[in-house]
Amino acid sequence: MTCEVTPVIFRREVDEQIVQCDIAGLRSAIDAARRLQPELGADGIEVAGGFAAFTGVGSPLSEAIGVGSQGPVDAAEIAEITAFYQSHGTRPRVFVTPLADPSLARVLAQAGYVPIEYSNVLASDRLDSFARRDERIAVTSDVEAWSHASARAFTGREILEPGDETIATVIASCEGVIALEACENGAIVATAAMDVRLGCAGLFAGSTMGEFRNRGWQIALICDRIARAREAGANLLRAGAAPGSTSERNFQRCGFVTLYTRVLWELPEPPMP
Repeated sequence: MTCEVTPVIFRREVDEQIVQCDIAGLRSAIDAARRLQPELGADGIEVAGGFAAFTGVGSPLSEAIGVGSQGPVDAAEIAEITAFYQSHGTRPRVFVTPLADPSLARVLAQAGYVPIEYSNVLASDRLDSFARRDERIAVTSDVEAWSHASARAFTGREILEPGDETIATVIASCEGVIALEACENGAIVATAAMDVRLGCAGLFAGSTMGEFRNRGWQIALICDRIARAREAGANLLRAGAAPGSTSERNFQRCGFVTLYTRVLWELPEPPMP
């Protein structure tokens, strides 16, 4: 009889580990942004049990996470988050998870925030079952080339606009981040990144060039990163994906379970008079 490996069970300790690793990653991104582009004014503050990060106007890493994880949130704390982002000239954004105190969503709504995006948080502790190194995948030796390929794959544009590569460069340059590239005939066809913090490996920034999709590259990159995470001593894997997306299904095929859906709330710009 074959024994099935029991997948990770969602509990508050798992969520706390994931949140703390994400916060550590954001701190690393701030440090990288300050080093690479000091003019961006990268910054971060601890507030309401969480962390609000700014790594540039419109950056997907300019967001607050873990807010409300330690208890009730009041209007003054949301006002502090709002003022922080507005002082940097970008829209305030706060993630809300099912384990956040119920007051968070209520106070955000009272302050004018609205939900704009849903994403699923996935996790796995089945490192032995799906770890598989791939000789076609290697740690990048050229951050500039990796960032260019990553930006092209994410945007779907052959010719990139100013700033398209900024976030990829910041991610690849973060302390503790491993930037990986998959190559075919000497060209980068897919990219991904990972980190290992507090025993938890994060798998993120996966992208594949349009003409090379549906060829198994994402699965290969997931399994390769699982193997690297196991070698680094991780005991838990974390990832994020849009609900019902191909990415979510690929993670699930590699042993991940969807823990919950988190919601990104944003404060819209006031209407023009």
